Amino acid sequence: MKYLVASQLYADAEAQLKGSKQILDDCTWSSCAAAVSWASGYAVTYTAAQGVAAFEKATGRKDKQGVSDAGGSLAEAVKVIAQLGGKARYAKSWADAIEAAKKGAALMVWVQQPIGYPTGLKVSAWHDRWAKWWAKTDPAHLRAGYGHMTSAGWCEDHGWQWACPTRDEKTTAEKYAVPVTEDQLRQIANSKVKAGKLSADFKALLIVTHPARTAAPIVTGGRVDVAEQPKAAMPTREVQPLTASIKPAPKPASPTVADQVGKALEGVDWEQLSGRALTAATGAAAAASKVKGAPAKMMTFLKYIKDNTGIDEALIEFVRTFVTVSISVALGLGIPLLDISGGDFRTVLSAGLASGLQVLVKYLDPKNSAFGIKEKP
Repeated sequence: MKYLVASQLYADAEAQLKGSKQILDDCTWSSCAAAVSWASGYAVTYTAAQGVAAFEKATGRKDKQGVSDAGGSLAEAVKVIAQLGGKARYAKSWADAIEAAKKGAALMVWVQQPIGYPTGLKVSAWHDRWAKWWAKTDPAHLRAGYGHMTSAGWCEDHGWQWACPTRDEKTTAEKYAVPVTEDQLRQIANSKVKAGKLSADFKALLIVTHPARTAAPIVTGGRVDVAEQPKAAMPTREVQPLTASIKPAPKPASPTVADQVGKALEGVDWEQLSGRALTAATGAAAAASKVKGAPAKMMTFLKYIKDNTGIDEALIEFVRTFVTVSISVALGLGIPLLDISGGDFRTVLSAGLASGLQVLVKYLDPKNSAFGIKEKP
């Protein structure tokens, strides 16, 4: 699987300006979009523009056009990755990051570009122009480099791939990440250490995962590798010799739908939830009172609920997650999609519900801003 670039050159209008008017301040959010897409196994694929939108929603900051004001930190990247449906954590060591990447995770790589980079490394055509201009204008600026956010991933077929968001995704030459070795990737991550801004290379890394790929097998080189097993271990099938004396092993009992629902809804503050529901209904009624005619009142009421609760987004995300994980689990267990029955059906259904119900929990949680839900003041 090749690592797709989410180019900050197309993040917004100011990034597409020419010459000295161009402002590229969206590298963090562009790299978040690329990392979550890779971590999901491309069950979802985000653009740089969607990364910027997630940044504004997750942090409450606005990217003011014409001003370099949308730079970001690793801490903010954690929030934006969650907004995009992924999960990020700080690497505990270089080995920790490498192990996670080889299980399907993406890595956010914070750099001081291009300090200490491998000789001959191809970053992007944009970066080449930047380096050439500063080499003639102010070599000291070139030696100091610039703070930047990139991302990377690994797969057996293509090895390590490093994506600088200054690459142009609309060109054949720069649509995908640059192939690198692990040593080269570590040199890149070490740029912040060389610049005196971090004490260790692994502190420049975030490990990014996504539930779609966590539950799904990764197919590499004709072999199926399971990325990360969920906490409730997924049942596997053992291949037995074809002898009449061996009976098939019984399948582990699958959790019931009631079990999944009960577990997913643990901890929901129903009193607070009912208060938010009442507030939404009151607001919808007030909006409907301002128009005349029963049809208009009904449409206004429903539109208010849609615009202020995000329930439509939650339903779409529930269906998408349910279908993605169900298919992934079925294929991972070797179950033909057109021949699912009995225990197989319960296993696949339970996996799909378990993942989909996490969307419901996110929707009900007053402290989670996904789907437009806000904590009651």
